[in-house]
Amino acid sequence: MIVRTWVLVVFLLVAAGLIPTAVASASGPLLATVGGPSALAPGQTAQYNVTISGGPAGNVTYSLTYSISGTNTTGGNPLSSSPGQTSGNRTSYQVNVTAPTLEQTITLSISVAAAPEVGVTENTVATFVIEVIKPFTLSATLHNGGSTAALNLTVRWYVDGSLVGTSRVNQVAAGSDATVTFTYLPLGLTAGEHTLMVSADLDHDGVIQASRGEVVTSTIFYNQVQQPAAGWAILLGIGIFIPVFLGVVAWRRRGER
Repeated sequence: MIVRTWVLVVFLLVAAGLIPTAVASASGPLLATVGGPSALAPGQTAQYNVTISGGPAGNVTYSLTYSISGTNTTGGNPLSSSPGQTSGNRTSYQVNVTAPTLEQTITLSISVAAAPEVGVTENTVATFVIEVIKPFTLSATLHNGGSTAALNLTVRWYVDGSLVGTSRVNQVAAGSDATVTFTYLPLGLTAGEHTLMVSADLDHDGVIQASRGEVVTSTIFYNQVQQPAAGWAILLGIGIFIPVFLGVVAWRRRGER
């Protein structure tokens, strides 16, 4: 009985020594990651998600201070002169950023302080690069040549084969037209020739079936690196000779005519 008790006591002491070590090693260094749109239009406001990991163990209060910086931050928010602030005991937060009015590259900087109930406060800084780009407005005019209304139509926009966004048209009456638009931020779009494709999906399954009157069409457009002259526009005219829908796609810099 004595031997068994001694072995049990030794086991408990070893376990008691291992548990604190495992907890301490599991916490690791304080880290913060930022997720959100990598491109914004001038003056656009967007939400960014901040996720915190590691740092002090136990009950911790996190304090976040964040701001943007760039070559000209006029119209942007928050700035280093008046940064945004939030705090709490959560490990995830949302912060709002408004892009400056001029095209440029800006950096969102977020400082995080993690203060435990007992122990030393830890600090870290996370950054996120955002491109401020003047958007394009894509528009498509849909003509319903059928005898019944088309309801809740999904329009998908593709550039060079990659989906860049979707739009929804509530209704296109029989024999009528409907125009749908989409704002596209051309992040990383190189100069030269590109393909613009638009699909009209009636049942929202992502599969275009001509027998149902669903259509897909594409055309070529050219992107210029330099700022276009006043009034510059590229007009892409496409005739889709398939029953139910005919399409005309226009490509224009927003705010320019």
